[in-house]
Amino acid sequence: MSLTVESLISDPLLRTRLAAGKSGLDRTVSWAHTCEVSDPWNWLGSGELLMTDGYSFPAEPSGQVRFIEHLFAANIAGLALGEGFEAPPLTREAIQRADELGFPVLTTARHVPFVTIARVVADGNSERGGTRAARVLRLYDILRRSHGRTTTDGLLTELGRELNADLHVIELSHGRELLLAPKPLSDDLRAAAIERARAQAGQLSGFNRLMTDAGPVLLVPVGTQNTAALLVAVQELQETPDLLLAQHAAMIVEVEVERRAARASRTRDRGAVLARRMLDGSVEPEAAAAQLRALRLGDGPWRVTAWQEIDVGAPSTGAGAGPLADALAFVPWPHLYAYIRQTHLVTVDESQFADGLGLDHIGARVGVSQPLTSPSRFADAFREARWALESAKATGAAVVVYGSHGSYFMPNTVAEGEVAVRRLLGPILDYDKANNTNLVQSLQVYFEVNRSWQEGARRLDIHKQTLVYRMKKIEELTDADLKDFGVQAELYLALRTWHLLNAG
Repeated sequence: MSLTVESLISDPLLRTRLAAGKSGLDRTVSWAHTCEVSDPWNWLGSGELLMTDGYSFPAEPSGQVRFIEHLFAANIAGLALGEGFEAPPLTREAIQRADELGFPVLTTARHVPFVTIARVVADGNSERGGTRAARVLRLYDILRRSHGRTTTDGLLTELGRELNADLHVIELSHGRELLLAPKPLSDDLRAAAIERARAQAGQLSGFNRLMTDAGPVLLVPVGTQNTAALLVAVQELQETPDLLLAQHAAMIVEVEVERRAARASRTRDRGAVLARRMLDGSVEPEAAAAQLRALRLGDGPWRVTAWQEIDVGAPSTGAGAGPLADALAFVPWPHLYAYIRQTHLVTVDESQFADGLGLDHIGARVGVSQPLTSPSRFADAFREARWALESAKATGAAVVVYGSHGSYFMPNTVAEGEVAVRRLLGPILDYDKANNTNLVQSLQVYFEVNRSWQEGARRLDIHKQTLVYRMKKIEELTDADLKDFGVQAELYLALRTWHLLNAG
């Protein structure tokens, strides 16, 4: 059966789509070749597909029309333009003329090398292609069989056996492995892959060869976002990786990575709902315990951890944003995730916390609660984790467990914090509650604007004298002098503690 233009655009590996000339999809493709001269119809034969980055493809409408007419007259099978290179956009006139002639004009994704199309065409028109096609079918059969399993941790093992290679799938920012591999990935190879990705500034070429002591390793993009890659290391030195099979393997891996990410996202959404319901007390402890078991978190005890990322560029904007949320999509251990009050909340089984979470590369401060044995104490554990996170930020520690390492200038525990808030802010809070006033808010703003009467009044939308009156009232209620820096410091820290106590 002859290979046609339609066969090429139907092949998901080639990521090639039709731009014009739909009625010519049945044109036979006998060969595929790149050519950047101004008159390629004089250099290619009948039935051949012209592949070009567009250096000689005209920009003006009339020039594009003539280019297409010449190709059609020479019985060229079609024109494939590489996206993101030098080819100018197809004009309306060129599209119309190609449609009239039934001459296929295709566009191929930037990261797909033209050599891949050439190999597909060559294999499709030769006996050699039959052998490779059989191997490709076996690769996709591995994927098909994996869909019926509860776990696909052996996927890379089976694909590697077919390719006679060791396979690893990594994300390209930190080199974290996204799928379980049968052999450990060396730190040197991980670093080389990350460096190659950075050197190409997010525009990975179709194939990258990394030279190692054990021989060349192929780095193949996984997906179209240039965020992950497949590493292919042949098991015998005299062999070279089969580029076409490696690309098919990368596509299979992409399917599995996306499937796992989608499954993790659904589980994460269910967990976030449960976390919020436990925080506000709208779920009975027995029902919450059953849902925790359904999420594979067992019967406890559990730890609640509060994370805040450090130096990650733009701040996280919500659940599912940032390196931590991305990393959690592929960790093997069960967890409960929610994003609450600009804090990533991750609940894990106590045994998993003891073994280590393995997320040191994220770059974050972490606060950890004491173990909890009942979902009814989840809100308290959340406050403990947030409290410990404040201690981590204040002391510069990476991880702080609640009650074991307090801030230098804040209470060590929630109980101590409640006592401090009651002593320092109690009279103001009672007055606000009894009189429906806003003295606590006014004091907060007063400190935020560095004790500026004018700016504080503007932010509160009140007259300056009203703010002066409120501060005098606070002095009267607390029997304190707000001009005293020590008093200011105590009240400021008491306000921070009060906000932290109410975070849950």
